[in-house]
Amino acid sequence: MPSISGDRVALCAGCGGKISDRYYLLAVDKQWHMRCLKCCECKLNLESELTCFSKDGSIYCKEDYYR
Repeated sequence: MPSISGDRVALCAGCGGKISDRYYLLAVDKQWHMRCLKCCECKLNLESELTCFSKDGSIYCKEDYYR
């Protein structure tokens, strides 16, 4: 997990809010709050998953991506 350092302000790709947490997730070249990285179909929280999938800018869990 990357950490936020210094003067750099990170914005969450999920909620658009400022990430002030010490750690955040990086998926599909975007920064996410840990609570915001979810499958767009089933809303499964992907923070503890080993993989997530992307298509047309949307994030999916493995099951929904292959469905």
